[in-house]
Amino acid sequence: MMRDLAALEASSYRTWTADESDVVAGWHVTATAGLSRRVNSARDLGGAIVDVAALAALGEWFGERGLPLVVRETAMMSTDTSKAVRELWGFDAIDETRVMVGSVARSERGRVRVVPPDDADFQAELYALNGRTDGDAVTLHRIYSRIADRGAGLWMPDQGAAVVVSDGPRCAVFSLAVADGQRRQGIATRLMDAASRWAGEQGGSEVFVQVAGTNCPAIELYRSLGFEEIYRYRYLVSSD
Repeated sequence: MMRDLAALEASSYRTWTADESDVVAGWHVTATAGLSRRVNSARDLGGAIVDVAALAALGEWFGERGLPLVVRETAMMSTDTSKAVRELWGFDAIDETRVMVGSVARSERGRVRVVPPDDADFQAELYALNGRTDGDAVTLHRIYSRIADRGAGLWMPDQGAAVVVSDGPRCAVFSLAVADGQRRQGIATRLMDAASRWAGEQGGSEVFVQVAGTNCPAIELYRSLGFEEIYRYRYLVSSD
């Protein structure tokens, strides 16, 4: 199971890419203009150091980019490392997220349009549906441009949109959103069906999503579509 978790983690970073990455004091660090904690945080892939010097080095790396130090705590992080970050560095846990995986099914795409993920009109509606600002859009455009050759925009104009990205046997679905007034009409299900079909067409065998632990409607939707929770992660931030 641990190997599967590591593979999912790797896929999540290959499909939702960072502007820059490095290794600082044994921590794998990423920065992307402050958009999305996952690509603006430090994670332990083995060998992370937890002492005063490491805290200073990480704080300096993120500080040079105008970012706070955020640690991403996953099931792969050792108990000792997690405990040290919490107790020695004084960090608290926030924003638990669930990673859920479902099998690919060759369902009908229905009325869902499939467009390049960097299509300007699609992106404009996707950002509006997700409540993104103009500043966010600049960074998101870079993210989606990097995966344009292995991703797709799933679009039901004026109703809903999502992005699906291929990474070998796994495909990730991001930024799924449904317009106000269109919810509970099966829009999200149709988008996920389209994502599953597209994943199958790319040779994928499973689709995964990452959903906030407080988003109960989305969790229930994915469960109804046969998705299984594989693991959870959270962020550790300074209590100051």
